[in-house]
Amino acid sequence: MPAEDGTLIATGSADRNVKIWGLDFGDCHRSLFAHDDSVMYLQFVAKSHLFFTAGKDSKIKQWDADKFEHIQTLEGHHQEVWCLALSPNGDYVVSASHDKSLRLWERTREPLVLEEEREMQREAEYEESVAKEEQPVVAGETQGETGLAGKKTIETIKAAERIMEAIELYREEMAKLKEHKAICKAAGKESVQLHYAFELEESLLVLPFSYVPDLLRLFNEYIHLGSEVELLCRALLFLLKIHFGQITSNQMLVTVIENLKKTTISRVSEARDVLGFNMAGLQYLRREIEAKDEVTFFADATDRFEEKKRKRKKKEKMVLAVL
Repeated sequence: MPAEDGTLIATGSADRNVKIWGLDFGDCHRSLFAHDDSVMYLQFVAKSHLFFTAGKDSKIKQWDADKFEHIQTLEGHHQEVWCLALSPNGDYVVSASHDKSLRLWERTREPLVLEEEREMQREAEYEESVAKEEQPVVAGETQGETGLAGKKTIETIKAAERIMEAIELYREEMAKLKEHKAICKAAGKESVQLHYAFELEESLLVLPFSYVPDLLRLFNEYIHLGSEVELLCRALLFLLKIHFGQITSNQMLVTVIENLKKTTISRVSEARDVLGFNMAGLQYLRREIEAKDEVTFFADATDRFEEKKRKRKKKEKMVLAVL
């Protein structure tokens, strides 16, 4: 569906994504994960770059094609929303659903605060997740040590918000980094270093998917640098488990996942080699010390003492049996 001014076109698909294209060069400006099921219909508001989408997840969503952000969600239908129509002045939206109903939505004059809207959405997602008694299990695995983290508290919600704030900061810093590189390249020098901290699974579980692509890019950068490889690999595998469907269906993440695969295998192999080398060195030092001082380490001495103790008890039992 093209915008009225002919500069943009937005498309929705069964892959649950909405793509925004520029008609000047035909390039894709942004791919947004829009609905939890297929996107059934899309329409721009007249004389603007705002547009609405209808999805099989029974939701209607409003978007800003210039800022690439979600504005609000309209919930009222109980089944798939097949199509919608907007009035010429953009004050009314009519939607049709598989639940055999038509709904009329009217634009209010109350100002919409996006941060409050996002906070309400996060609270709704949290309440919905808490209401679920069973956590999903990855195919081929049993619920237990390898299952998904299920403990969600106010602390984990706050931790997830801190991660989102860190990623927002990362996005701002990346924009500044591009400007910085252009200036430094002209001067013949480049120098940049970024640092971010991440929480564990409980916080990642409640992190909205819109932040995951940037998080994966950060993982790739830090694993490439060899920073906290074990922790980052653990968080990466956890994200792939809980967002596998959305990640694999998003074409924009194919390159990121391929880079992560190469970087992770390389760094994990290096860490394993270093660990093996250190273990071999420690074993060599132990043998040298034992040969030099004719003593054994406490752990080995304890094992030998226990073995002697078991043999002594066995001999005592044999003596008692003979008597």
